[in-house]
Amino acid sequence: MSHVLADLLTLGVAVAISPIAMVAVILMATSGKGRTNGTAFMLGSYIFCIVFVGSLVVIGRSAGADDEESATHMLIDAVEIALGAFLVVMAVRQWQRRSHTGTPQWMNAIDGMTVWKAFIVGILISGPLSPKDLPLLFAASGRISQAELAVHEVVAVVLIFGVIGVMAIIIPWLISVIAPSQVEMRLSGLRDWLIGNHAVIMTVLFLILGAKLIGAGVADLVS
Repeated sequence: MSHVLADLLTLGVAVAISPIAMVAVILMATSGKGRTNGTAFMLGSYIFCIVFVGSLVVIGRSAGADDEESATHMLIDAVEIALGAFLVVMAVRQWQRRSHTGTPQWMNAIDGMTVWKAFIVGILISGPLSPKDLPLLFAASGRISQAELAVHEVVAVVLIFGVIGVMAIIIPWLISVIAPSQVEMRLSGLRDWLIGNHAVIMTVLFLILGAKLIGAGVADLVS
């Protein structure tokens, strides 16, 4: 199991590095709603990750993805290469939009969000509306599906991967819970930097991850 987690570490960290999600939690924290809305947002992100990945793993393993000679195993490698190519294309698009540094319109409504809306936003930002996270979750699901693991090990890997995927938003959330009086001082600078450099950060991430997925998929196919 440890070798699978090591293989998934890069993907998990890449999922965690989500400037938009981090800014959303920071805005909730600085508005005094870190303990309520921030918690709901984080839970939404985590639950979506483990349910989405877990569902795909069940489908993949049911189709025989853990057999290296199966067509499903090779199909997952081909999909991984395609996802890598998609991320490279997204890197180009992000670079072209690097001059757009304004705050997204939906962030202005964060102060008025209810707990349930924060939960739903956490779900949406962690996958359905994320051009970065969704391909990475697909790739992680494929890796887990291909691994020769017992059922309880698969469950453990999915749960641990979900924790890795939300580590970056856990940090501002913890600050809002442990030291609410220091939230503005500690997080306002990070918030402004993430908003201003979002496109550049995502360009670098897309390029690195795209190359990684393409390389890993090709290596697995030819081995």
